[in-house]
Amino acid sequence: MFIGRQEELHDLESLIKKASSTFTVVYGRRRIGKTETIRHFIRTHNLHSIEITGVYGSTKTTQINAFVRKIERASKGKISTKEKFKEWQDAFFMLEDYIETLDNEKKVIFLDEFPWLDTHRSKFLSAFSEFWNDFCTRRTDIILIVCGSATSYMINKIIKNKKTLHNRVTKKLHMQPFRLKTTKEFLESKHCKYSDKSIVDTYIVLGGVAKYLEDLDCTKHQLENISYQCFNKNGLLITEYQDLYHSLFQNAQWHYKIMNLLSSKWSGYIQKEITKELNTSPSTINKVLDELELSGFISSVTLFGKKSREKVYRATDPFSYFYNKWMKDQTNINFKEIALSQRYKVWAGFAFENLCHIHTHEIKEQLGVSGVNTQTHYWQHRGDKGAQIDMLLEYVDGSKNIDIIECKYYDSTFTITKKYYEELREKISIFNEQTKYKYNIRLIFVTPFGVTANEYYNELVYKDISIHNILN
Repeated sequence: MFIGRQEELHDLESLIKKASSTFTVVYGRRRIGKTETIRHFIRTHNLHSIEITGVYGSTKTTQINAFVRKIERASKGKISTKEKFKEWQDAFFMLEDYIETLDNEKKVIFLDEFPWLDTHRSKFLSAFSEFWNDFCTRRTDIILIVCGSATSYMINKIIKNKKTLHNRVTKKLHMQPFRLKTTKEFLESKHCKYSDKSIVDTYIVLGGVAKYLEDLDCTKHQLENISYQCFNKNGLLITEYQDLYHSLFQNAQWHYKIMNLLSSKWSGYIQKEITKELNTSPSTINKVLDELELSGFISSVTLFGKKSREKVYRATDPFSYFYNKWMKDQTNINFKEIALSQRYKVWAGFAFENLCHIHTHEIKEQLGVSGVNTQTHYWQHRGDKGAQIDMLLEYVDGSKNIDIIECKYYDSTFTITKKYYEELREKISIFNEQTKYKYNIRLIFVTPFGVTANEYYNELVYKDISIHNILN
């Protein structure tokens, strides 16, 4: 059963009705289901297709030979050559010859792992550009789809191409990991009998990465699955962290360094703090930060109330957080034991807060403000009485409304104690003082099982949102 990706499938289906050939770019981190989504689209509409996949680290000659063999097999011997092509242009000419043997119905030319085909000095991109500009655009029956995990390549070399591919892209699809609700649907389709809390426990480790979720054994408990995937020598994720960044970025050492740093501090770092911690210059890290953000591994928010609008960079990829805390440089780990420890519960609380940041849209839906423009901020006041708000939702519709969102990860209904009530009042008071009482403040709680409606709740809380609300 195919789960999710309805928006992407709708966009792909619209290409069939186009009166001309189309050029679509699909990108996003590896293992999130890009290839399977495209294949599902092709199967569902019974479209004739040829799929050619780049191989990481292969030479130009090897890539061309594989390209040619794929055409020969697809044509069932109608198109073949004994010549060993040395240039990509000849390989694309052969692809054109194959296409001309087909009828005039819509057909899909699917080039997967596109950046890996474009090896150093191979002239692949120029040959591909010629294929699109001189052949495909003269026809009305081609749905050309290029797909890749290296987001920076896909954006800079294709979507923002200033030369022969400038403004040629018909549609671009940036595929993201599953949201929490789709993750539940995916696990249910695998017959995983997980509670809502166990689904969240899984998400804060694996995120919504389809392949990670697909690899779960639903006959096992959530803890057993994480233990096997992440700590068994045969587990899927043992080498994933290293493989992930090397496959996505050239010269990935700075991507590693920045992710390792950002994963060490939940509240994040501003740019000058990153350069200081890593003993480098802004020019070294600016491009890396952009690439990590484009790829969905980090996010940036502004410091609320600061005129400079300086950004705070935060790691948002759940698996990267988990790896750097529990897997990195560790051997002989008993994860089941760790998961029951107090230090893991503290970590899970921060990881849940990260999940809330990722699901700001769903929180807004529960608040009934999904159509209102908002900005998410981090706020901190240092003084005799310090205060910190990790998730502050500012309404930018002129209303002067602000939601302070408290994310609490507990195994039962959360109760506001007198001590915590006083801390909340103090935090809100300091915020009002520092912002000159300009804002209408609402206090929102997000928890697994809701908040006890006691006297402190009734006085302070505007709304509490449970995981059940988001998942159902």
